[in-house]
Amino acid sequence: MPYENGENWLPVDPDKRGRHGTFAEALKAAVSGLAGERSDFFDSLADRWPSLFSDFAARPGRYDDGRLFLYVKSAPALFAMRPRLASIKRTLAALPGAPKKLDVYLEIHR
Repeated sequence: MPYENGENWLPVDPDKRGRHGTFAEALKAAVSGLAGERSDFFDSLADRWPSLFSDFAARPGRYDDGRLFLYVKSAPALFAMRPRLASIKRTLAALPGAPKKLDVYLEIHR
């Protein structure tokens, strides 16, 4: 049986979990993701990815506020991909239509 703090089954520090601290923030992010501006570069990145980085364990995940998040399946894959982030960033910046400022991050997703 799940056990948090033993009193009234309240979670311990729920605001420190996940990407969003409150439901309102999560809802705002979902709406902005649906109605946000689209970029041809990031929309086509998933199609270009196998030809650019065929042997990499990371795959393009999401684009948020100028940050590109690459998804990996495990912590070992994350640590293996971390030294390659600079080369990924250079390769993506050299593509036509790439934004001038591009930040690349890794996240674990199964």
